[in-house]
Amino acid sequence: MLADRISDAVEDRLRQQHRGRSTLYRRELGICVGAGRIDVAAVNGVITGCEVKSARDGLGRLPQQIELYGRVVDTAILVVERARPDRVANQVPEWWGVWHAVEETDELVRLDVLRDPSPNPGIDPFAVAQLLWRNEAFDILRERGLHRGLSSATRWRLWGVLATELSLDLLRHEVRWRLKARPQW
Repeated sequence: MLADRISDAVEDRLRQQHRGRSTLYRRELGICVGAGRIDVAAVNGVITGCEVKSARDGLGRLPQQIELYGRVVDTAILVVERARPDRVANQVPEWWGVWHAVEETDELVRLDVLRDPSPNPGIDPFAVAQLLWRNEAFDILRERGLHRGLSSATRWRLWGVLATELSLDLLRHEVRWRLKARPQW
């Protein structure tokens, strides 16, 4: 299936870009408590999310995907396989990168960079905290002495405390570290 080959090419490109760095690569990473999924994610010093749109994919969900990615990822890339990628590129914010997927053979997909990504200007701390499992969220609070009265709190409450008590930079660092430290999942 072409969409799978495009995702393979995207992951290969990310692996080349992040070579030498401890990086977690994940397909279909759920975000915002399952409201959306990142097609291909790379997690290291930043979270890079790639949304893949083959020529067969509709664009009806793209506005919602843009909004959800915008809450969580540090950088985002739209990967399109269309005759006129510039038309789709105009639908994403300027901070999003845009790659054009070109099927060269039945096995080879080339990725042309149309626009490099920039840092996301609007990350939502609560949405970032939602990437954590409940036990991970509690552990972070415990390590910082912020856990009192929260041992039986819901994950939603723990995420809220993390989002308000930790700086965004520290929260992002902790989340990236916890994602990479998870056993195979």
